[in-house]
Amino acid sequence: MNHFVTDLITDHRGRVDEQALLSICGAVVFFALEIYTVVVRGAVFDPFGFGAGIGALMGATSAGFGLRARWTPDGADNANIDPATGRFMGAPQ
Repeated sequence: MNHFVTDLITDHRGRVDEQALLSICGAVVFFALEIYTVVVRGAVFDPFGFGAGIGALMGATSAGFGLRARWTPDGADNANIDPATGRFMGAPQ
């Protein structure tokens, strides 16, 4: 199980992927608060509110991963790529 979680939150270079970590933490907090509201506080489960919340969580996560994939170059180790912005800086002179 530990290896599975590690694979979820690391990128292909073995570094921690902040986007994946924040997405997993957000999902855990969302489910924990939903369970707390229904079980501890005794509120009635609202399937429409739950669906809207989980849909917003999945949409934001997908948008974040999509934008990062669009702006992160495949060869970030290249000397011509700025590692902070991922933009081409031009050939060294």
